[in-house]
Amino acid sequence: MNILMKAPFYSRLTRPPLIALFGGLVLFLAILWAKPVAANEQHHHDAADDSDEHGHTEQPTTGPHGGRLFTEGEISLEVSIAENTEPAELHAWILRNGNVVQQAQLSLQTTGLNGAKTAYHFRKQDDYWRAKNGVDEPHSFDISADLRIDDKHYHWQWSNYEGRVSIPAAIADKVGIKTTAVAPAIIERHIQVYGNLVTPPDQQSHIRARFPGIIRRMNASTGDRVANGDVLAVVESNQSLQTYQLRSPMEAIVQNRHGNAGEITGDAPLFTLLNSQQLWAELKIFPSQRFEVQVGQGVHVTHNGHLHESTIESITPAAMGRPFVLARVILSNDDGDMAPGDMVKAQIDAEKVPVNIAVNNKGLQSFGGGPVVFIHADNSYQAQPLKLGRSDGKYTEVLSGIKPGDLYVVENSYLIKADILKSGASHQH
Repeated sequence: MNILMKAPFYSRLTRPPLIALFGGLVLFLAILWAKPVAANEQHHHDAADDSDEHGHTEQPTTGPHGGRLFTEGEISLEVSIAENTEPAELHAWILRNGNVVQQAQLSLQTTGLNGAKTAYHFRKQDDYWRAKNGVDEPHSFDISADLRIDDKHYHWQWSNYEGRVSIPAAIADKVGIKTTAVAPAIIERHIQVYGNLVTPPDQQSHIRARFPGIIRRMNASTGDRVANGDVLAVVESNQSLQTYQLRSPMEAIVQNRHGNAGEITGDAPLFTLLNSQQLWAELKIFPSQRFEVQVGQGVHVTHNGHLHESTIESITPAAMGRPFVLARVILSNDDGDMAPGDMVKAQIDAEKVPVNIAVNNKGLQSFGGGPVVFIHADNSYQAQPLKLGRSDGKYTEVLSGIKPGDLYVVENSYLIKADILKSGASHQH
């Protein structure tokens, strides 16, 4: 299929709900920014003796094999791409007065938006010529072809763009399209666990009368917040008939009150106090996870949409022979958002792996049946397919597709995707 007339990799998509979702916004943006880069730019060529050069401009022409056709005098060259191989292949037909040329030297060079150049050298196979190396997606590049037959040199240049759009810098800034450079990163592998919040033992207190006697006054009730040193109750001793005070040993909330004025004190607590400014997350670690969990590992605890960072303080067996151990994590609760008994989800740092090439996950889009980022150069944005490796939810390793230093869109990349999809039907490749 023709390198210039083939269906672009993005056109093989079924139009998703994204178009409807962003249709109004994309229509507005389409008015503001330039149209997507034309799929087929005009080309020029020259054919001459080694000492002569000339050329002219003409419209694209389709050859008998569905490829891009060039002619100069008695010589014709047709270039196409075969999609039935992986990767795709470049094929060419070289004719003189309609007859197959047996001896020739043909080479092509493609230049992508990020400046990456790929050379293709052809060898004869049956009645056509086949490039020795395959063509990776996207098939979006500037192309130059050099053909030598006997003592004559033919040269053509043209462009084939797909999945590419041009946006003026001022418009990109206005709609919040931001780019960053491809760089190394640390990929963190996590273990996902669940658990509950509990009050640490040192943050709860049971207040008892020191000596048996009669309760003369109860100053605090259930739910009251008390400060360190506040008088909670006054008791009259049975032995000395003197009164003494029971004071709070910490800042806390009265969870329970047991007793009223005039009652006799015994061994039972009169008050139960809790300080919830600091809580434990008791995380359940099952047998298959134990070998990767240790004291001191970093933990990312999610509660009610908020992320809390901490480390594992201790690991102990669960009570009653349950099939897990408990990893305890200290969490600050100064804002009072958490409460004992709440369920939490946590990610435990299991491994940190440095990778040479990574992208921020905010820049990744699903496009043409696989993951892409939109690389940026000048005022153009190009959908660039990627082969991905490990990911930690924030960064993803890139095995192939881009190189360090390439600029890619990291904020609002969906706008570019939507605009290319919207206008994809009008592209002719």
